[in-house]
Amino acid sequence: MQFIESSIVGVRSSVLTLERRASPMRFALFPMVHVAERSFYDEVTARVRDCALIVAEGLGEGGAPVQRRMARIRLDDLVDQTVALDLDSLGIPVFWEYARRPPRTSAERLTETATDSFGAIALRVLGRYGDPIHLPNLDESDDHDDRWTEGRFNRWMRDRVVDRRDEALVRRLASVHRECHDQPITVAVVYGAGHMPAVVEYLRGEFGYFVQDAEWLIVRNAPS
Repeated sequence: MQFIESSIVGVRSSVLTLERRASPMRFALFPMVHVAERSFYDEVTARVRDCALIVAEGLGEGGAPVQRRMARIRLDDLVDQTVALDLDSLGIPVFWEYARRPPRTSAERLTETATDSFGAIALRVLGRYGDPIHLPNLDESDDHDDRWTEGRFNRWMRDRVVDRRDEALVRRLASVHRECHDQPITVAVVYGAGHMPAVVEYLRGEFGYFVQDAEWLIVRNAPS
């Protein structure tokens, strides 16, 4: 099973619908690429509108303003996900990865600003704002990013950037399944593509979900 396909014609993301024979609820997985053509985010938005719940990566409206300002600084025809995908405006309940509590003291405000600024720098170093045209393919068997396989620091980063977040995500999906599995609804999972192998493995192994349908969306056309 492929989540991201990169070829001479560009980059595509596979939107997957997971079903379970024992209950009517479905999961719609949206493997996100954080910089893409605007049409990609428009198509994701159109499909998410049909969902009853959203489980989403990152912070909701008002969170990480420094990172949002950084995301707007581009000299090409691409857009950042934080600029082009406004899930809070859809009127659908969103379970964000991080619950934001407005800072109440000066110290809390300074800490939040410092964390936000550090996050913007770290994302730049990790290539978050780059052109996705050279992204590698991502298959179900790809359970890690080779950048994190060597060295103590890389393993530490993988633990925090990938593994712990995968664990938190599947716990959230398990909670949604337990609460809503008997309802005929679709739950959107809008997360970075790198988290999707763990999601599919967990939902398949723990609850018996299977991929019922897949649809390719164009992330980035190859430059002509």
